[in-house]
Amino acid sequence: MTDDADDLLALMTNSAARFAGASTDRARALRGRLPGFDQGVWDAMTAQGWTGVMVPEDAGGQGLTLAAACALLDPLARALLPEPLAAVAVEAAVLAGAVDAIEVLQGIAAGRVTVVAAGGTLAVAAGRLSGRVNHVPVGPGADLFLVAAPYGQIAALPPGTPGLTVTPEPRADGTYAARLDLDAVPIGMALAEGATGRSALRRARAAAVIATSAELFACMDRALEITLDYMRLREQFGRPIGAFQALQHRAVDLYIQKELARAVRDEAVAAFDAGADPDWLDLVASRAKARAGHAAALIGREAIKLHGAIGVTDAHDAGLYLRRILSLAALHGNADHHRIRCDALSPTLTEAKDTNLPPPPPEFLANSNADIDWNAWPEPVFRAGIRACFDRYYPDHLRHKGRRGTPAELRDWLALMVAKGWMAPAWPRDRGGMGLSPARQLIFIEERERAGIMRHPDQGTVMLGPMLMRHGTAAQQDHWLPRILSNKTIWCQGYSEPQAGSDLASLRTRAVARDGGWTLDGSKIWTTMAHHATHMFLLARTDLQAKKQAGLSFFLLDLATPGVTIRPIRNIAGHEEFCEVFFDAVAIPAENLVGPLHGGWTVAKSVLGFERLNNGSPRRVEGPLKLVTELAQATGLDADPVFLSRLAAVTLDVADLKSAYARFAGQVAAGESPGPEVSLLKVWAGECAQRLTEFLIEAAGEAGGVAGRQDFSGVQLDVLAPFYAMFPAQIASGTNDIQRNILATRVLGLPRS
Repeated sequence: MTDDADDLLALMTNSAARFAGASTDRARALRGRLPGFDQGVWDAMTAQGWTGVMVPEDAGGQGLTLAAACALLDPLARALLPEPLAAVAVEAAVLAGAVDAIEVLQGIAAGRVTVVAAGGTLAVAAGRLSGRVNHVPVGPGADLFLVAAPYGQIAALPPGTPGLTVTPEPRADGTYAARLDLDAVPIGMALAEGATGRSALRRARAAAVIATSAELFACMDRALEITLDYMRLREQFGRPIGAFQALQHRAVDLYIQKELARAVRDEAVAAFDAGADPDWLDLVASRAKARAGHAAALIGREAIKLHGAIGVTDAHDAGLYLRRILSLAALHGNADHHRIRCDALSPTLTEAKDTNLPPPPPEFLANSNADIDWNAWPEPVFRAGIRACFDRYYPDHLRHKGRRGTPAELRDWLALMVAKGWMAPAWPRDRGGMGLSPARQLIFIEERERAGIMRHPDQGTVMLGPMLMRHGTAAQQDHWLPRILSNKTIWCQGYSEPQAGSDLASLRTRAVARDGGWTLDGSKIWTTMAHHATHMFLLARTDLQAKKQAGLSFFLLDLATPGVTIRPIRNIAGHEEFCEVFFDAVAIPAENLVGPLHGGWTVAKSVLGFERLNNGSPRRVEGPLKLVTELAQATGLDADPVFLSRLAAVTLDVADLKSAYARFAGQVAAGESPGPEVSLLKVWAGECAQRLTEFLIEAAGEAGGVAGRQDFSGVQLDVLAPFYAMFPAQIASGTNDIQRNILATRVLGLPRS
């Protein structure tokens, strides 16, 4: 939007927040009273221009976007206002705008209650409509129905049209929809017909689905908000109930669902406003409604249970929000309907993504670094180029190994990535990275997993480098960043100790100032790939008198320094990926202190944020999802409806993870450090990975207990390797239970246990 449009939207949303207020008294008072909303309030909303938010300016409206309309709807939906703004200002306005129905648009801007009636069983004969349309929003209070007729026709019918009967339908929240019965109703002059009408109806329905998802988000957000307020204040057993860890973790799971719904809603709104391909728009709109419907229903139910007995009373607002959620969740199709719709659309789009790619540009296949803006390529071209490079150059014998790769195994591949400047896809270009946008990063991840590329020891690029850009001195950046990018230094992380795993504040490894530097004594454990690393970034205690994290400092260490001993640890899959590392009077130069002395906790939290972003990356679930799909195709499970239902659910879980990841990756690309909210990614990605890897084993049947690669009708798969690999992801950078504690106290503001 333009600056003027932004200013107008800010004025409208601020006005809407004041207009709505914090009281739900009107929603309670209007229940069961036809037409289900207040005409005087509707007139006041019209006077402020809200009904014309998406009506073009030349028809008397504001000419704003769906993003603007959803922003306007948010404060109104949070206050449970029953007035039909979404039905009129979004769905009807988009439909009328798509067919250039100027008089209808002018009526909408002027407050005429115009609603779309679609999805019925109508027949047309001799220019007359007969049949029924159920669940028409705001039906009893409508001034005009835009009826979707056969053959793409759109008929504009006022309530008094001969042969048209409008029967009120009470909704769960006390508002009303209607059933339309048509008996030889003349169509008259249709607003549109044929392909034009069908296209307009399709776009209007997508807008309505997205707007309803936005209203659901507002309701669940407010329902969770009042629940958290209650948990902070309500005391039992001498403490606020929000201090009980069991309740905290329940609240965090609700928060995660809400944030997934936010991410998919934002993606759907952006797709609509960008004029996305209709198939893609249908898919992302259904994803938004599936997640919003599921999340809102869950939050609505749990809000009542977390309130206890008071939540069941009609006097408390929790019940009002649940009833509105029940009404909205069913409108335009419930969560199951949209999951099935996504499943029907996804194979078509996936096939197109995989088979209809353009030829790869030669720049992607070159073996040298070029100053190229990789984001400038259209997404299909970018995907084609990345895929062609990975298919051509990555060694076949190292694909889909189910474990991390060693520097020795990947030497030639990493040398190529260095030469191409592809070692750090997320780093800014002026730091030597690819500078990929979040959308391009996701494509890079998808194609890397599709190709079965082993993960190399990448702590330098995904954790240390971004931290040095924020906390390192200019000299440290100049020295270390080029060495990370060139793979001349391979890094591991030294945080966990035998008595301090997730509790990093209890670290005992100490560094004592001596001879212009530091002497390090102690040990680390669970250090990933330390035996293949050249350097370690670590936390050590530099002030033995300070409490907890106040006495920690952050250091960089060359592992070739005398006094360092590394012992590998074999994991449950039989691989040596973890290590114990011992320090006996190890010298660290003074210039290898990063950040202020005793200020290592702040630096370490920054690194943990980047690590949690990395652990929340879709790369952990893309591979297992691909294997499940391949196994199903090889064994015929892709014809089993029960299997397909489960597959559709986990596929949407992965898709929604991508949406949430893109949001946080965008923050990092803008130069921000991930906040504590990033823990939600780590939790969701780890639990998605667990569901997927267990699903893979179950889908394999008796073969799910066989170790190593197996042949499934010509498809070679190791069904156990992803399951073993999933466990470290749920433990590294703090277990998922620790992440829930962080989210509960630092994000939701609940009392500490």
